Parts: sequence; structure tokens; C-alpha cells
Amino acid sequence: MVTKKYTQFGTMSVLIIVPLFLFFCGMTIRSGLTSSSDFMILLFVSILLLACCVTFYQLTITVTQTQVSFKMGIGLFGKTYQMSDIRQCRPVSNSFIAGIGIKLLPNGWLYNVSGIKAIELQFKGKSGIVRIGTNKPEEISE
Repeated sequence: MVTKKYTQFGTMSVLIIVPLFLFFCGMTIRSGLTSSSDFMILLFVSILLLACCVTFYQLTITVTQTQVSFKMGIGLFGKTYQMSDIRQCRPVSNSFIAGIGIKLLPNGWLYNVSGIKAIELQFKGKSGIVRIGTNKPEEISE
């Protein structure tokens, strides 16, 4: 059984989140000496940014003969779909407004860490879709 893995690095996620994380860490250290309430708020924001970074730094799609699965970052978010349940898989481009992250679309879900390219999965017996961001949509769609 052949397994193919496609990993996309979340360039935009990392470029946005890491500097913010470092800024808030610095502010947390600075405020720890003067105000405990400010320290707690800044510590919470720093931890939240760290969680976002480890979640959205990459997206890995794994394709086997029987299933398609993906996981974001260290694997906190991900799903597995059986090939027998998929009616169609096609390359698509997302709107720039759709952005990065996990989004509810009018007709389904978007999972993305960088860029606008994705694959769109349509399912048998369901009207909803799933879009998974990737830098190789044509190759995965085959």
C-alpha cells in the first residue's frame, strides 16, 4: 500500500504569530516585576499565541489507497476521510479573505495554514464540502 504525504509550511502563520509571541513574552517578563494582574493577562495571551503557533505552523495531508487524512501542526486538529465516501476531489483557489485557520464556509469547512490553493472534497450523500489548504493541489487531486 502506497502512502503519500504532502506537508505545507504555514509561512504566514509563523510570520505573524512568532513576532507577536516574542513581543508578548517580553511584555510579560517586564510586567511581572510591577503588576500581577497585567502579568496574568499577558501570560495568558503569550500562551494562547504559542498554542496557535504549534497548531498552525504546518498542515500535513496523507493519502493512501483507502483514505485521505490531514493534521494541523502537532496534530491537535485533523480528520480522516474514507476514499469510498469521497465523490470528487478537485484543486481550487480560496478567496484571500478566507485566510488561514479553521473556517466555516457557507457550504462546508476550510482548513488552511498558508496561501490560497487547496483541494476540495465533495462527499457521497452529503451536500457539504471540505477544503484543505496545500501547495500541491493538482498532484493531490489525482
